This record gives sequence, C-alpha cells and structure tokens, in this order.
Amino acid sequence: MKVVEIVKIGSELLKILSKNDVRIDDWQYVTMYERFIRMRKEGVKYIVAVNQLAEEYGMSRATIERAIKKFRKEC
Repeated sequence: MKVVEIVKIGSELLKILSKNDVRIDDWQYVTMYERFIRMRKEGVKYIVAVNQLAEEYGMSRATIERAIKKFRKEC
C-alpha cells in the first residue's frame, strides 16, 4: 500500500485531527494520560502525579503537562 492510499482512506479523520491540533504521534501519550487520570482519582496531587509519570515514562515534566493539557481540551 502506498502512502497516498493510506491518506485517502483516513483523510476525514486526518482533517479532524489537524483542525484540533492533534499530532499523529500523540497516540503514544494515551496510556500515560489514562494513568494520570487514575492517579488523580486516587487522590494523588497533580504535581506528584506529573513527577511520577515523568520518571516512569522517561519524559520531561513539561512534556507530560503538555500532553495532559492537550488531552483535556474539548474539540
């Protein structure tokens, strides 16, 4: 399959993603975000959760916070 065929198949979804500032590689943060939500429901403070996730996932706190902010945004 060629790239053009993949783009044609997913063009409507790609338009929606692009319109909402969602990057194709944002999928890699979904599991981390779900873990963040669970931690917050368990009563873990925001900064503690961010610090722990940054360490667990080998990402900076800023990256974790950007992903959280993006995933909280309404479309």
